[in-house]
Amino acid sequence: MREFVSDSNYHQFYVADRELEPDAPTEWTDADVANHHLTASHIAALSPVGDIDARIISCGPDDPLPHFPHPFDFEVRTRIQVPSGKVGVFGWPWELEDQYDIPSGACEILFRAYATDQAEEGEDYYVVKINPKQETAAG
Repeated sequence: MREFVSDSNYHQFYVADRELEPDAPTEWTDADVANHHLTASHIAALSPVGDIDARIISCGPDDPLPHFPHPFDFEVRTRIQVPSGKVGVFGWPWELEDQYDIPSGACEILFRAYATDQAEEGEDYYVVKINPKQETAAG
């Protein structure tokens, strides 16, 4: 688990395959903005409410989610493919903030926002949880 502040210009930071370094998705619809993410095959652009500094707590597969006194304001669940088995949390441009080695394949991302009503005061914060998805064989 790591806490950091990331420059989130354009209201974005990223979870992506560290070795592929895929291009960030750019064709945002109004629905994507409202849903706080735009996910492509190997990268998820996550959108905090504030546009300057995002206070982020990044949690890996073995980290518990932190407990907070307030409920989250919104939650995103999405998935990317991480064929290299190396996933990172990035500011832009490819500013690595946190990283985890996971089994290659699908990676689920949980993104939660807290205190978004205080974004103007710089009091909002975000949790990102990385979970490798175990694929099961149909049988």
